[in-house]
Amino acid sequence: MVNFTAAFAMASLVSLANASGKDYNTVPFKVRVRNLTYLQPFSPPLIVAHTKDVALFKEGFPANDAIKLMAEDGDNSALLELSESSDVAPYICGVVVAEGPVFPGETWRGQLDVDPYICPNPVYSVVTMLINTNDAFVGIDSDTLELGSTKAFPPAFDAGTEVNDERCSNIPGPGCPAGSGNNQNGPGEGYIHVHRGVHGVGDLEEASYDWRNPVAEIYIQKL
Repeated sequence: MVNFTAAFAMASLVSLANASGKDYNTVPFKVRVRNLTYLQPFSPPLIVAHTKDVALFKEGFPANDAIKLMAEDGDNSALLELSESSDVAPYICGVVVAEGPVFPGETWRGQLDVDPYICPNPVYSVVTMLINTNDAFVGIDSDTLELGSTKAFPPAFDAGTEVNDERCSNIPGPGCPAGSGNNQNGPGEGYIHVHRGVHGVGDLEEASYDWRNPVAEIYIQKL
């Protein structure tokens, strides 16, 4: 299994379809990401359809550099570069990325177009950062993409790449003064695990920025 983490551009999907030389229609899915937290905006969510040969991330294992950048900064640039690699691209059959953040209580809607030639039995994965944290992210890894509809309520994961000091110098979100971070404060726990939340040990108030899982509702329906 290829271990990858990626936020894929639509151009990558188009190039894959053209490279196949097949004349067929993609299968459209309506997607929805709802933020269930109180004061934790999400960075632009990524939903990607792929084969079972690759994994976006794995609980209990270290995050790679691309997931690290997404989970600490809400930055998808390294994920976009990784998506173009020859090791990963043949297993990607659809992608949609939100245009901007998803704020608490709000819902982002989009459409995921899946290539059935590449993925006759697709799975899907989701990542998005909880911005008022050191390295928390919403994650779904390789769940079955049903032909009808599917709904999931994922928890927040800790990428394990940064210490949860809750200091604004290390947090990029609006819970901190503009321009205050994101510095790097050293390695964290070393592996991806369910996040323990905000505990008020730094600059963030626990009563405002903590959460209880699940933190998101993910809904996908075949059109």
